[in-house]
Amino acid sequence: MYYGNIITVLSSDKNKVTEIAEKLGKLHETAKTKIYYRKKGEYIRSILLTTEYPEKIIDLAEALSLSSTTILYIPETLTWMDGELALLIDSLNTHNKIVISNLDQGKINNILGSLSSFTKFDLYNDIPDLSETEEEDKGIVYVDRVFTVKGVGTVVTGFSFTNVEVHEKLVALPYNKEVEIKSIQVLDEDQKSVSTGVRIGFALKNVKEEEIEDLLYLVKPNVKVVKEIEGQITNYKWSTMNQGQNHIIVKGHGIAANIKVDNQKAKITSSVPIPIVDNRILVLNVNVRQGKPRVAGYISL
Repeated sequence: MYYGNIITVLSSDKNKVTEIAEKLGKLHETAKTKIYYRKKGEYIRSILLTTEYPEKIIDLAEALSLSSTTILYIPETLTWMDGELALLIDSLNTHNKIVISNLDQGKINNILGSLSSFTKFDLYNDIPDLSETEEEDKGIVYVDRVFTVKGVGTVVTGFSFTNVEVHEKLVALPYNKEVEIKSIQVLDEDQKSVSTGVRIGFALKNVKEEEIEDLLYLVKPNVKVVKEIEGQITNYKWSTMNQGQNHIIVKGHGIAANIKVDNQKAKITSSVPIPIVDNRILVLNVNVRQGKPRVAGYISL
């Protein structure tokens, strides 16, 4: 059964992002988020990147929210973008942080030292050998595409964050509709089951594309799903958070949501049901002027 982990590469230098990804895997998908793969036996490493940063930040934040490992390249001459990328990683509290830079440890510590999640990270001058790890089981499958294949029916693609078997039944969000997995493909090969951290294609039974065209997730029945969330808010001192409409990032998807702040408490109201699978929700304010961080902060659950 295939398993894997997901890595996002970030840098203010678009060429450097591609250079690092090419050392880690082979380009396989070229949509708005490019996906590189490296397969070894039943282990699959997926490397995500977007070349539309800094013009767009939501796509990058979505990719990073899927990843347990981040690789941040820090150049010798810093810009506002490098600070924003560090805030993005900190806000999601990505578990494994790798920093690539020619700057020495002291300078890197000065740059990142004010961010609480950067108390632990690995610093290298070049890409090291990465160990094989597996994503945590969150009870969900992130979905990025829904389409119809002639002779097969409705197909979805995405990443698994739980073990899934053929004929298993999952709940489709935001529709709250039960669907059955008719077949599973990984790298164009049919599978009876799949584990976490793997790029998947599922054919679904007895459901039409138009019935789930805005599908976000497939979730196990025991996953908590809500439209209102309350938590402790952390607003970065360099950033501005709106009272009202903002974008929140939830496991691969940017969702418009209303945020009401009262002292250090925040209440999120979303138009779509949200699976509660992580202990932080990133808040983006994409309407600030260029050069000011769009990463407003995060809400701890």
